Amino acid sequence: MRIDIFSDAFPPQVSGVANVVNNSAKELAKLGHKVRVFTVSSKMSSGRKVCQKDGFSLVETPSFPALVYSKARLSLPIGLTLSYLKHDRPDIIHTHTPFAIGWEAIEAAKIYKLPIIGTHHTFFNHYLKHAHLDNRMGERLAWKYTVNYYNRCDMVISPSQSLAKELVLYGLKKPIAVLPNAIDTNLFKPCQNAQTKNKLREKYGISGFCLGYMGRLSYEKSVGQVLQAAAEAKKHLPDLHLIIIGDGPEKAKLKRLARHLKMDSYITFTGFLYGQELVNALQTLDLFITASKTENMPLAVLETMACGLPGIAVDTLGLPEMIDDQVNGYLVKPDNIAQMAEQIEHLAKQSKLLSTFGENSRKMALEYSLPRNALSLENIYKQIIDQKKSAK
Repeated sequence: MRIDIFSDAFPPQVSGVANVVNNSAKELAKLGHKVRVFTVSSKMSSGRKVCQKDGFSLVETPSFPALVYSKARLSLPIGLTLSYLKHDRPDIIHTHTPFAIGWEAIEAAKIYKLPIIGTHHTFFNHYLKHAHLDNRMGERLAWKYTVNYYNRCDMVISPSQSLAKELVLYGLKKPIAVLPNAIDTNLFKPCQNAQTKNKLREKYGISGFCLGYMGRLSYEKSVGQVLQAAAEAKKHLPDLHLIIIGDGPEKAKLKRLARHLKMDSYITFTGFLYGQELVNALQTLDLFITASKTENMPLAVLETMACGLPGIAVDTLGLPEMIDDQVNGYLVKPDNIAQMAEQIEHLAKQSKLLSTFGENSRKMALEYSLPRNALSLENIYKQIIDQKKSAK
């Protein structure tokens, strides 16, 4: 198949959507498909840029900084991608974002009468504070805009049941399928033995119980609650150490909070990590925790699971589809710092249970492998292409 993927998020941008699109393009190319990705440029440029990357073509259009969200970039939907499709039309279009590049996908599908699938990745209503629209009117407008966009697709994909239900609730009329995100389970894997783990820990000066968070350091992630829960748990776990993997606009604020809690000597901020360096950091951990109430199906949680880590997460939105309470971790009530601390203490003192939960996490994560996801996506594409041909 000839597959054109449109997304306003793509590496070097650091986001779950960017990684999902990149991984999907690579895996589809491995299956022998001709894949082309249209996205925004990673820096200011005056024209389009085309290059080959990991078996697929990458087309970048001029962009500018998206001031409402740090390090994100936007372009204008002025049809710069249409000339590529005019002379080399795909069998199907897959759009991942309802912004400028996404609207070019909608326009291309309409003009050239091509089948189009849209994946919606995020509960946008939880990110409205960045645009100063975090109110009831802003939330209604966000859902109206989102549903209006995806109702122009032939089919919609959601990574979680939770988001799929919300889309239908707010007016999605098109068929919807749930296809979970996927990760590289060959890269993200448990540490082989205790000796190797101890060597990795030496880098961070860790000898005791190690708790970790991975993700963007932004208000919607509630990372401050993780620090507070760790400080509370440390009262009964003197050797506890917290590693924060990631970066973002809240980093300075979180460092001030660490000092206020007198935890700054027991918290390590690594910044963004990539590839094997990221895996090594995850392999130092005993337990993963997130207090975020905005998650759909975050790659960060899947990657920690693949590394054999049990998790503590908030019982809301897509997280209960990943953390099975009392099977591979614990679910806690939103904003309940005391309950988070209690579960940290409980697992830290139950080494056998911690190990069992970790083994279960790894088994569950194997269901989200990249090759399996690509095959499922391939079948969806074939289905929609056949339906489009039958309707003519």
